[in-house]
Amino acid sequence: MNKGIFDDPEKVAAYEQGPRWFVPAYEASHDMAAVLLQEFVPETGHILVVGAGGGIELATLAKAGAQWRFTGVDPAEPMLAMARGRLSGLGMLDRVDLIQGFASDAPPGPFDAATCFLTLHFVPDDGSRLATLRDIHRRLKPGAPFLLINGCLDKTAARFGRDMARYSAFARFKGAPAEMTVMAATTVAEQVHLLPAARDEALLAEAGFHSVEPFYRGLWVHGWLAHA
Repeated sequence: MNKGIFDDPEKVAAYEQGPRWFVPAYEASHDMAAVLLQEFVPETGHILVVGAGGGIELATLAKAGAQWRFTGVDPAEPMLAMARGRLSGLGMLDRVDLIQGFASDAPPGPFDAATCFLTLHFVPDDGSRLATLRDIHRRLKPGAPFLLINGCLDKTAARFGRDMARYSAFARFKGAPAEMTVMAATTVAEQVHLLPAARDEALLAEAGFHSVEPFYRGLWVHGWLAHA
């Protein structure tokens, strides 16, 4: 995750509503993920959550598995503080360990599952993204599920401008202020390391994951289920 963005108090404050404006079927994607984890994770499973700041998906997953335990990592302390507050208010914090850092800072596990939602696109494809996926893979039990939700666009494609126009139009349709959609589109274009979906699928395979299948698609956002 891009620590610079999520150490900004203004952007942290906006995170509560922002994804609901900009990510199609944002909450439904968490529900889908919860159902898939219920299929594969044992009743007392331990799940690694990479990019856990905010705690929004953590809250949904913790409801799905009443005895599941979680270890969440995130580099931005303000986002972790938001997660602590949310989980404490729901009476779930005793099942969650939150660590400031990256996937490489997580305990060795092995974990029964892992998730990484709307986080990997902040990691550049200069070897760092592959290293992050490998860090996750080596912490999973053999065959354990990994759920990845990631923004995917080809910045070099002729249609990139049209894709970004749709990104802004969707957010405006959902109620985001026009000036916010312009600022967000600029941030995505300049600071987010978007790649074509096929590249993320190739990186998953290179990191050692198999049986990769899509489970969610919301315009520019893709979700996959893979296994270690």
